[in-house]
Amino acid sequence: MTAVAPRIGGQGSPRRPAPSTAPPRTGRRRPTAGRFAVELVLGTGIALSVSLGIQYAVPRLPLPEPSLLPTVLTTASTAAVVALLVLSALWSGRGGMAVRGLVHWSGYALVAALPTLLVAVPLHGTRWFLGGLASDNQFRVEYLTRFTDSPALADFAYRDLPPLYPPGWFWTGGRIAAQLGWDSWAAFKPLSITSAALAAAVALALWRLLVPSRIAVALAAATAMAAFVEPSLGVREPYAWLVGSALVPLTVIALKLLREPAVRPWPLLAFGVAVGAAVLTYTMLAAFWVCTLTAMVVVLLLRSPRRWRTLPARVALAGIAAAPSAAVVLLPYELAAHAAGGSPSTTALKFLPYQQLTYLLPMTEIGPGGLLCLAGTVWLVVRCRTQPVAAGLLALVAGCYAWCVLSQLAILAGTTLLSFRVHPVLLVALYCAGVLALWDLVRTVRNRRPAHARTVTLTVAAVAAVFAVAAAQNAQSALGREVDLAYRQSYPLDNGTAPSRTARVKHPGTEDLWIRPLVRAIARGTGKRPSDLTLLTDHHRLLSVEPYWTYLAMTPGYSNPQALHEKRNREVRHWLAARDADDFARRLDSGPFPAPDVFVLRQTDTGYGLFLHRHNFPRVPVTRSAQVVFPVEFFPPERFLRQDVGPYTVITRYGAWSG
Repeated sequence: MTAVAPRIGGQGSPRRPAPSTAPPRTGRRRPTAGRFAVELVLGTGIALSVSLGIQYAVPRLPLPEPSLLPTVLTTASTAAVVALLVLSALWSGRGGMAVRGLVHWSGYALVAALPTLLVAVPLHGTRWFLGGLASDNQFRVEYLTRFTDSPALADFAYRDLPPLYPPGWFWTGGRIAAQLGWDSWAAFKPLSITSAALAAAVALALWRLLVPSRIAVALAAATAMAAFVEPSLGVREPYAWLVGSALVPLTVIALKLLREPAVRPWPLLAFGVAVGAAVLTYTMLAAFWVCTLTAMVVVLLLRSPRRWRTLPARVALAGIAAAPSAAVVLLPYELAAHAAGGSPSTTALKFLPYQQLTYLLPMTEIGPGGLLCLAGTVWLVVRCRTQPVAAGLLALVAGCYAWCVLSQLAILAGTTLLSFRVHPVLLVALYCAGVLALWDLVRTVRNRRPAHARTVTLTVAAVAAVFAVAAAQNAQSALGREVDLAYRQSYPLDNGTAPSRTARVKHPGTEDLWIRPLVRAIARGTGKRPSDLTLLTDHHRLLSVEPYWTYLAMTPGYSNPQALHEKRNREVRHWLAARDADDFARRLDSGPFPAPDVFVLRQTDTGYGLFLHRHNFPRVPVTRSAQVVFPVEFFPPERFLRQDVGPYTVITRYGAWSG
């Protein structure tokens, strides 16, 4: 007798499984673990190959710079991809097996090409990713640099501390860069662009579990375009986008797993692995998602109290599968906090950008994106009771707005929930709902007026193509500032005199000019590897391109709470209160933290300057800076080696390196 896999919940048995209440599938085979694994592996492999191929070819095109040809090429190439997407959707299910297979797998190539072209072509003349090393990219490249240097889990800034920020994407990218022999700052661009393509491919594989293949392609394309609505929260933050774009179909899958009267173990285990991967890649979004899923479970229990055994059992099984990955992020930090007697509250949550002051309402905007979101909003409300996909998307949208409300209320407690981080998830959910609304319209017309089915299908396809091309053009405008920043920065390379420069910029920022000379001066003064040295400096781009440790992170918001940023600020001011050089040396040696091995300070009229940053939440600006000055007399030549490098001075202490 053939054994039947046990099911979680329901009234089935090995001999007689419980009957399913789900509607019969038409035109699609029932998904299995093996089929989905093959789909995911082959699909992402195709997407990665296409994205890497485009990235290899684009910089080798004879595009003059500066010119408008990159914009023309971006517009033409994305329009061609959109046209192919529409044709593949119309042709899906037709022809022989070979043709159907070609159309099926070409979906991965097309949805990967769309975000790749939108980023790679405008950045064809620079090795930097969007934004260069400005703002948050300093921290991101610094974290990538840490894992390019060593696979050991560590904080991106502070020595001997476990990471606060999830290391999944940065560890993977750093190890890839190390294996290929790439500099981390140069690897950041291809890793980020490839992540956008990978996100679209994963979304396509997940949606194909829920809807017909051609509709899944449209949903994946809509997901890819949503990354460019708010680039700073979407495509520019590749690790967050990988998680946020997948949450939308995964939430629908979660609702189906919870509603089914009987579920086999493997989908629950696979779903748990997805939750663990989310925690490992972007813990904050994972926390939001877990809260939303918990609310869904509570609502289902309130509506069906008799399921108080089966639903917790399913949640527990998924939690067991998620635990190993989540432990990689949470366990080392919690153990270190327990050993230190507890961890202070994080300042990372005490951030209030303009996006968090109001609620994101894309359905009220005039334009293709606004109309799509409006159609999606109406469809969610109308269909949520009859279609599981609509119910799952509505639950996620409601979770996003609830998170925004809670984040504003949290200000009363002196913190926030960083609700602006869920904006990309909200946009993806509404974009996908809009696509499903159009599909629902086509199906309704086909059922009620079969004679007009072809006309309506072609009309909707044409409208969708126009919307997609318009979205691609809007994406180019949205990326304008980020692209400009990528061209306004020189490379931290050493050609013997100065860093090499990008085509658009003749005179890059003065800070960039001194990165490599400062690295050489530090090496001369210490004779040690960057990963063996702790720096005190406010020139944090140094730490982005070399794996130095820091005494003070760039801002309190990025600082590991266990590093005690404010206490370190006070310690620096304590040093400055020294009476003379002897007292200064004693204070360095007797402080609560190991003294820095190297000082990289700015030259001023009265000594050596350093900007200290302190938290100012909820006031504006959230972070305030003030310059302090070290007297020259604190660094006598018999104790310290001083090297002037442009506007900076590198100071190392003889015989006192901590190693």
